[in-house]
Formats: sequence, C-alpha cells, structure tokens
Amino acid sequence: MLSFIICFISFSSAAQKLPAADAIIARYVKVIGGEKQWGAIKTSEFHGTVTIGDKILNILVIKAGQGKFYQSMEGGGLSIRDRYNSGNAIAIQNGNRKKITDTIALDHYELQSSILPDMSYIKLQYKREVAGLESINGVPCYKAILTSRNGSVNINYYEQKSGLLTMVEKKGVKTFLTDYKFYKGCSIPFSMSTELGTGYSMKVKVVEWLINQKSSVELFSSKKQQAELK
Repeated sequence: MLSFIICFISFSSAAQKLPAADAIIARYVKVIGGEKQWGAIKTSEFHGTVTIGDKILNILVIKAGQGKFYQSMEGGGLSIRDRYNSGNAIAIQNGNRKKITDTIALDHYELQSSILPDMSYIKLQYKREVAGLESINGVPCYKAILTSRNGSVNINYYEQKSGLLTMVEKKGVKTFLTDYKFYKGCSIPFSMSTELGTGYSMKVKVVEWLINQKSSVELFSSKKQQAELK
C-alpha cells in the first residue's frame, strides 16, 4: 500500500508539471504565424468599431514602430485619443489634454506599441511566470502572469490545446479574444469583448488591418501630434 501511495504521489506531481511561461508564449507566436512573419511587420494600423450599450464608436489603433503608439475612439459626442512616443504619453478626452506620468501606465503603453506584445516581454524585461491551469468558458488555459519592472501586470490565458491567447486580465478587467483569422500570414483576433461591470461590456470588431502602410507613419509623425507630446 505504501508503495502504491508513493507511486500515486509521484504520478500526480508529474501530471501537474507545467511548461515555462516563455514556452507557452513562444507556442502562441508560432500558432499565429511565427516570429519571421510578425518580425516583418514594421507598422500596423487597425480600423474597427466599438459597441458600448447602444453606442457605436470608431476606433483606430496605430503602431508605428517600437515606442510609437496611437489610439482614438470617436463617435456619439465622445472623442478619446491616446498617444505615446518613447516614454512620453498624453490622453485627450473631448479636448481636455492630460500628460501621463505614471510609470505603470507608461510601461503599458510601451508594451502596446509592440507590433505583437507577446514577442516583447523578454526584451522589455517583464517577469514571466505560470500560475497554473484555469478553465475559461470551459476551456483549460495556462495562466501566465507578466509583470513589468514598474509593476504593470497582464494576466494572459493561453488555451492548453490550441495555444491561442483567449483572455487578458488587467486590474481585474477581463477582455476575451475570439474570431482569430489569418491575414498575410499572421492571425489576429478580429473580435474582442471587455467586461465593464454592472452588466455592461465593450465589444470591439476589427474592420480593417493595414500592414506596413506609409499612412501609419505619416499620421503618427505629423507636427501637430508631435507638439502635443511636449
């Protein structure tokens, strides 16, 4: 009986052994196109719609090289713009301008400026650890905790079977990523849904994805936008 118990404990421990966070992330990158395909993308521009309740807004997200990030949401009397350029960031809401100085927020912007954030965790010196397996909508997922040097935390959930990133949690807010589609050799989620609490959610749908387009750099590099960052 003692031998059986020892064998059972040894088997259970082996069954619970989890892959390293870097291996989980590397598998995800491979599944959605691979490092070579993603590495060839220098600028990325997303056009889409955001639905919050009965309101529909237009969203634009531009990544014009590492450290250059722009995002805007417009519609229904609302105008929100975020701009980040190599450590400097501003947020403009309905004309009210605010410079971002919080180091955690700046770390978040720097990560999001990466064409594919999952390929930048090591370069940006994030702490990477696996916290076990969790079920997300009935699907077993590896829970990876990614923490920046200043304490910006992303909790990513990668499906155990497919390797896809299915949910991101930040400060308790959960965003679900679905409808992965390939475009020019790379796969991205064309639908995202964020739980806002009190029964509300924000749903994002990608309408168009432009890769290596000159318009991305021109829009980000305009003199007016550069001046706003000073």
